[in-house]
Parts: sequence; C-alpha cells; structure tokens
Amino acid sequence: MNVQFVRRHIDPRHQYRRWIDPRVGSLQPPALIAYLRQCGWKELPPDRNGLLAFQEPSGATAEGRPFCQFVPLCEHYNDYPQVVFELLTGLAEYENRQASEVIEDILQLAEIQRANGVVQPSELTVQ
Repeated sequence: MNVQFVRRHIDPRHQYRRWIDPRVGSLQPPALIAYLRQCGWKELPPDRNGLLAFQEPSGATAEGRPFCQFVPLCEHYNDYPQVVFELLTGLAEYENRQASEVIEDILQLAEIQRANGVVQPSELTVQ
C-alpha cells in the first residue's frame, strides 16, 4: 500500500490550544470570586497558600470533607492558567454544562457589574 496522505503534526505542548476557550486568559480572580459567590458557593478558610477554597452549594462531602473548587489569588502564579482551567472544568461539571457557557456567564457578570457601577472587578475583595 502506497501512503498518499499525511496528517499535520501537532506539537503535544499545543494539542489542547484549539479546545480551550481563549477567554480563559481574561478571567481575573475577582470575577471568578464574584461568580462563585453569586452562585451560592461558600467561601471556606484557606488551607493552601495562594488559593481560596469555595464549597459546592450542595454541601456534599467525601469522607467528611466538603467538595470544593479553588481560586488562585494572583494571576502571576506560574500555575494560574492550570488552576483556572481546573476551576472552570469543575464548575462545568458541577453545573452540568460546557465550560464555555460558564466562562460566558463569568464575563457577563463582570460586565454587568462594570456597567452598573456596582462593583468593578478590580474592586472586589477577598473576604
């Protein structure tokens, strides 16, 4: 058999680039925190440096420990994109919808707050 066709090689470091919504890079901690609070997630005392913990609204636990998602406090952390990716994946799973829809809601909430002058995302504080 003579092979006539070749498939384009994709560098493994970039294999998910087209799958991940590029708006992920625009999500800032205050917007993520505001979304979680609006959706009924309960902020817990931090147990990891640089991360806030939020308990699922359902209150579900495993082995007596609450199911949580984590929000990085600083965009300059080396693992910031990965932690936000994991947060969005967890939210999408919990809400049973696509991560792109969660991103859309987070960005809309931030825009509404900005437009109404209620709270600017940069003015949101960690409680």
